[in-house]
Parts: sequence; C-alpha cells; structure tokens
Amino acid sequence: MMGRMQKERMTVSLDAGTVARVRQCGARTRGGASAYLERLVRQDELREAVREHGRWFRDHRDHAEQALQETAAAFDAERTA
Repeated sequence: MMGRMQKERMTVSLDAGTVARVRQCGARTRGGASAYLERLVRQDELREAVREHGRWFRDHRDHAEQALQETAAAFDAERTA
C-alpha cells in the first residue's frame, strides 16, 4: 500500500466560471476540489504517456515482428534442446 503523499498548498487564479465548476465537481468528489484537480492532472499525465507510447511504437514499427521472431527462435531452441 502506498503511503500518504505530502500535500502542498498553492494559489491559482481562475476565472469565475472555472472556479464554480471546480467547486461543483469537487463537491461530488471524495476529497473535494483538491482531489478533483489531482485526478484531472493524473488523467492528463496518463494521456501524455499514452501519446508517448504510441509515438514509440510508430517509430519502432518492426518491434512486434522482432518480438515474434525472438519468441519463435526461443521455442525452436527449446524444442531442439
């Protein structure tokens, strides 16, 4: 189980509509507005990681084929051993 993370305070400036939305969503979120904003940041981090992962596979198109070849070679070596 992960330990509790140290929390820090910060001040942000948002327009009135955004503040109202954060408060509204925070009221429905366990942990309030802070937890709501943390979840948005984590979701953004995940989207970025998925994009980076996609770029890696785009740039390494032969990765899947190489992995299949290595697996086949390992099975062949095991069979002949």
